[in-house]
Amino acid sequence: MLNIDQIKDFFILENSHAKKELGQNFLIDLQTINNIVDSLEIKKGEKVLEIGPGLGALTCELVKKDINLTCVEYDQKFVKFLNKNFESKNNITIIKNNILHFKDFSFEKIIGNLPYYITTDILEYISKNFRYLKEAVFMVQNEALNRILALTGKDYNAINVLIGYRYDIKKIFNVSKNNFFPVPNVDSVVFKINIKENTDFNFSIALLKVAKILFKFRRKTIYNNLKVIVSNIEQLTLLLERCGLSSNLRPEQLKIDDFIKITNELIENKFIKD
Repeated sequence: MLNIDQIKDFFILENSHAKKELGQNFLIDLQTINNIVDSLEIKKGEKVLEIGPGLGALTCELVKKDINLTCVEYDQKFVKFLNKNFESKNNITIIKNNILHFKDFSFEKIIGNLPYYITTDILEYISKNFRYLKEAVFMVQNEALNRILALTGKDYNAINVLIGYRYDIKKIFNVSKNNFFPVPNVDSVVFKINIKENTDFNFSIALLKVAKILFKFRRKTIYNNLKVIVSNIEQLTLLLERCGLSSNLRPEQLKIDDFIKITNELIENKFIKD
């Protein structure tokens, strides 16, 4: 872990600066770092993915574990630093890439400090692609977690339906903004994801597709939104009746179980594929 002076020196040498708009606030509290890493409950020999290692605050502790660690970092100056800093370690691979374009989906455990501006995009990408994921630990801004967990209101949308179906999410602890350099405007929170038992990956993709169609026009009724899939009025009316749902409901009025019922009916009647 670098201290504040070392972080400052790094940016002076790079003739650059930390970009807050890209979430470049670096952890400088070792206890917080250890708590985050310990929360993932890593076991010997596991294959672990770290998203956005930056200057390697979490990486320093992760690489001490007897694991196969892969770090995906988009910023070239950090990739260069990490490669140099961990060149003597044989259990770490550092890849320059945007996590949203990363194509190795074989990881069962993921960890990272997620940038606020793409937190939801990253969670959607992981949910749609990492079929074998079992656990993940992420740090995000407080507001981001509230948005992720929303099941009502303006923040309730298709990705919330997918997350609610697939994951158990537990808030672990808060992280003061003073544990970062540069100091961000808000505090952060660490949370853990566990895959729910008896959930089906392929069904979750179909569920997301249906939820996106229903939320595309939030102020329209579910009946009108579903016409994109079921053009026959009688069939659509019967489908909603079998789900026990009024055709006048709007998507934000539906519970996750309602989205599941609709998706199951659409699959059963071959309007969409599982």
